Amino acid sequence: MFTIHTTQTAPEGSREALAALERNIGFIPNLAGAIAGSPVALTGFVALQSALRGSRLSALEREVVGITVSRLNDAPYSLAAHSVFAAAGGGSPELIAALRAGEPLEDERLESIRRFTENRTAPEGLDAEEALEVIAQIAYTTFANLAANVAQTPIDDAFLAAAPA
Repeated sequence: MFTIHTTQTAPEGSREALAALERNIGFIPNLAGAIAGSPVALTGFVALQSALRGSRLSALEREVVGITVSRLNDAPYSLAAHSVFAAAGGGSPELIAALRAGEPLEDERLESIRRFTENRTAPEGLDAEEALEVIAQIAYTTFANLAANVAQTPIDDAFLAAAPA
């Protein structure tokens, strides 16, 4: 039902967004290739991802959200991808393991972000802008989780080492 598109096979309206994604991260993940079947969905997905890169949240803080949401949504593709991105953002193997297990984090700010993401309660230690950026990351990751699960997206080689057992 879902095709994993490339810039050559994607509908015309998806090609520029795929190219932009490739420029941003160095390759076109299978998830983006699957989403490319809808130019509207892909354009929105890439636009939100690009906007989040300008967030006041650090890369690691965004990945705390990504791993937490992916765990809650039982999304193996996204859990693997966000784990790799968290490591690239400075997350230790212990931190990533705790996130994947839903365990509390030692770092107060990261734990506040994890707790807010998981429980949707009043954020502690975050101002309004940061709280809204966490909410935007939750929305982005939820979209990715649902798309990956529905498309049964195969995990990319770049993320296989972090695939759930």
